[in-house]
Amino acid sequence: MKLLKWIALLLVTQCFSYQETNSGLVFNLGLTVTPDRLVFIIVFMLATWTLICGELQFPSLGKVGFYTLLFAVICTASSFLMGKGSQVLYYLFDFIYKPFLVLIIAQSIPHSRKKLESLSFIFLALGAYLAINGIFERFGPHALVWPKYILDPSIGIQFERTRGSFLSSEGLGGALIGTFLFYLLYMIRAQGKQLYWAYLMIFVTAVVIYTTNQRAAWLGFGMCLVLLAIAKSDLRRVARVLVCIILLGFLSGIGGKFSLWENSTLFGKRQNTVDYRRVNNLTTLEMGKANPIFGVGFGNFLTEWPKYFRPIEGVAVNDLSDGNHNTYLGRFAEVGLVGLIPYLLIFYHMFRVGLRVHRKSEGFEREFTLVFLLVLISYIIGGNFSDYRTSPYINTVVYLLFGTVAGIEAHMASPTQQSAEEVWWAA
Repeated sequence: MKLLKWIALLLVTQCFSYQETNSGLVFNLGLTVTPDRLVFIIVFMLATWTLICGELQFPSLGKVGFYTLLFAVICTASSFLMGKGSQVLYYLFDFIYKPFLVLIIAQSIPHSRKKLESLSFIFLALGAYLAINGIFERFGPHALVWPKYILDPSIGIQFERTRGSFLSSEGLGGALIGTFLFYLLYMIRAQGKQLYWAYLMIFVTAVVIYTTNQRAAWLGFGMCLVLLAIAKSDLRRVARVLVCIILLGFLSGIGGKFSLWENSTLFGKRQNTVDYRRVNNLTTLEMGKANPIFGVGFGNFLTEWPKYFRPIEGVAVNDLSDGNHNTYLGRFAEVGLVGLIPYLLIFYHMFRVGLRVHRKSEGFEREFTLVFLLVLISYIIGGNFSDYRTSPYINTVVYLLFGTVAGIEAHMASPTQQSAEEVWWAA
């Protein structure tokens, strides 16, 4: 139980920006140490000690663990043999190393109903902070926004949109999709005043996702609702109600950025960002095609893009110095097919495990697994619009939830573990 509390603190600390805000909590000890990385070190040491004491059992890697480890080895070798070496270790840590270790830790914690409830509560608490803070950021009063760096236009990106403590509307939108799903899960079991709170948070979270003005968040959110509306689940009824409300808003013209009657909806605006991504993706694809096996080296996009730049007639984009904007094309360009194929296989096997557990389980375990599958789908959608190397929170969430679902499958295969888990939770 203590380990889950530290994992909760890890997720909380990953919601904030430290280096961009010149936080006094950042320490340079050869490697940059931020609060989230320090908490992760504590989580890792605590998990290691618990394993040594025999309170946890080291799990089988499984195919997801194997391909993640293989991907880590490939990217690390690429960075030191062809890329930027130690300069990109922070990318490797946030993108691969930490999520992989979180997966192992999550699988090691014995499955129980209390484990799922504790994880759900973590996301409910995080969702309440992110959504309510987002309302204050967008509509006021600004005096209640915390931390204050959110209101500083000189740091972070996408200041004109709701971006939260991540200083990025992409980061906030991706995080809120996950917490929204957990509030739906909470709602179907809540009663009395708890039910009213769930309704309120579902509404507030949906509003803040809308105000991120982020296409990736909207697409991920919409896909989750559509799939929930057709899935055989206790969540289906409320998802259908939400889909109907959104369609009414779209048809009535209430939403200026998502309306049938507006000529300047979000999907028709910001053509400059669409053009930029077209040029960026075309250049990244050319980089991969020219180096299809091993790529140009992990971390080399910023130095190599001028060689493969492909302008589009009538599009005024001449500079890609802010980096790659597609996780999959970026891996193809930097580590080639040798790295891209294992990376895609990670998601394939995540889906296979998730679908197996969803079919075989029932009750809370079944609904929790469905939430994981939807978070994974939104993650994959978002990967087409940004590079997840700079998104430690969402990477950790996906692997944490998958490790939990894999633990459910292991528990179903070995019912004798039930007595052992009760001893662990009592301790």
